[in-house]
Amino acid sequence: MRFSPVIIVGMARSGTTLVSHILGSLPNVHTEVEPHALWKAGNFKYFNDEEYEITPEITGYIRKKLTKKLSGKILAEKSPINCLRPDLVHAVFPEAKIVYIERDPIRCIYSNYSRSIKKDSFKLSIAFKKYFFYTGSKDLSGAISDRNIFQQVSVKDIPYILMYAAKMIYLRQFYTLPFGPKLKNFMQIVNDKGLLGYHVEVYRRSMKYKQRYIELFGNNLEVFNMENIMISSQEIKRMVDFTEVPYSGNWLEQIRNSFDKERVNSSLRKRSIDKQIEDMLITM
Repeated sequence: MRFSPVIIVGMARSGTTLVSHILGSLPNVHTEVEPHALWKAGNFKYFNDEEYEITPEITGYIRKKLTKKLSGKILAEKSPINCLRPDLVHAVFPEAKIVYIERDPIRCIYSNYSRSIKKDSFKLSIAFKKYFFYTGSKDLSGAISDRNIFQQVSVKDIPYILMYAAKMIYLRQFYTLPFGPKLKNFMQIVNDKGLLGYHVEVYRRSMKYKQRYIELFGNNLEVFNMENIMISSQEIKRMVDFTEVPYSGNWLEQIRNSFDKERVNSSLRKRSIDKQIEDMLITM
């Protein structure tokens, strides 16, 4: 039986790493966690994630890189920048199963905002680890991959990558560079709406692109909720059954018991800023 690749789509901080952990724990799955440089192949001239060109050369390059070393395993890939890039994902993997993961919008927006406040976007220690050693979380088996930047980019992209990196480092040094996928004119949005308003706008646009994903993939897309996955074995079963990845009978309880209870509780915790986010979601 030929299995379709599984592409995990969702905003940053929406639960895509958790889904990678779940699917990546299965022995016949090969996970690719956040090969962002690869997905920007041929498009580093754009300093945001909404604009990109689609050519046979670009899509062929991305597909070849992601499928070259599967060794008969099923590909499961997640890159939060792709919540803004449905047409590119479809051009690369038109046959893919799309696991679209959502999280309570207030919790998701707050999580991204808090990472921005910590200046985690293009933080040297994080970037160095991600692009030269590994991406993902070592404490979540399956949610990790070791595709460094040299295994992602082509020689012709290098001048554009250097310009891209220089601009992002400059913006981080002198401004607050927002965490997560970058909207078109992202710094102008931060200036106009504030950092919190920017992340509300990312959420709003991701919902627009979600509809495009549904148009493109149809029945090959299913929406799942992070909170439900964390508390329900049946939701995990529904998700894995949708991907058609085989699993053994006792695997469901084993993976459910692997979740860090403190991390689960923290992800659900309410904060004093929640009402402000809720109001912004209504008015923006």
